[in-house]
Amino acid sequence: MSGALTKEQRDHYAEHGFLVLPEAFNPTEVRRMREEADRILELIINSSLANKRRSGRLDICDVGDGDLMVRKIQPINDLSLYLAEISQDERFLGPMRELMGDDPMLMEEKLNYKTPLGARIPEIEAKAMEAYFPIHSDWAYYKSQDYPQTVMSSAICMDACTPESGPIRVWRGTHKEHIEHERYEIGLQVKPGSVDFEGGEDVLAPAGSVMLFSSLLIHNSRGNRSGRPRRLMIYSHFPKCAKMGFDVRNSPTRMRESPWEWEYIRRKTIGEYQDRFHAPKFD
Repeated sequence: MSGALTKEQRDHYAEHGFLVLPEAFNPTEVRRMREEADRILELIINSSLANKRRSGRLDICDVGDGDLMVRKIQPINDLSLYLAEISQDERFLGPMRELMGDDPMLMEEKLNYKTPLGARIPEIEAKAMEAYFPIHSDWAYYKSQDYPQTVMSSAICMDACTPESGPIRVWRGTHKEHIEHERYEIGLQVKPGSVDFEGGEDVLAPAGSVMLFSSLLIHNSRGNRSGRPRRLMIYSHFPKCAKMGFDVRNSPTRMRESPWEWEYIRRKTIGEYQDRFHAPKFD
């Protein structure tokens, strides 16, 4: 990919609020991303077990029948040099730059896993719920910090997004103005009647694809019923002209959690703790 968009692609983003770049990353790169995702998952869960506290990076839920599912881990870049390098990749930053009309500056990053773990881990508290995300826009969260509406996100598909895996579901054209939200049991959701809750469409894409979308776009995702992970590496960038500063959104979590992770590594190094959790393997 050259990074240059066609007029059709630019018009699609302007009209619908999102754009898919199919298979921007090759299978070797995708495999490396998955390996990093597994390593981070093992780090965060074993750190939680070693320190007898759930990591503040970890979002995990009990989906019933004794099964756990990781919804997301956030932030990520300080845990993986490879994924930090990917966050600066021109294959999606080039198109984003065209759509944004400015240089994209990294604001936050998270890895939405939707990874089934199987058996419960008693020491880690997990809320009983399906691993889904409510109908919302990202800017509904950003606006309290006065972040600009021009923030854009990119979702890199580490796994194929299929109807069964709980892919991102979008409401086309809802990025043209902010839609009011209200408090929901797991965050924010648009107010009833503002969109058709039974509407929207799943964004299906093969592994390695990238979805670019506006922070105002209404979207959600349903539960993952595929029995496999549905990992999306999500980076959000703001236009350089916004002058927001470096890592203002995620740095408090990094500072709070990294001492616990280093304590886990220290205890493991001197033999006080042996890893109990290993990332599940999928064919």
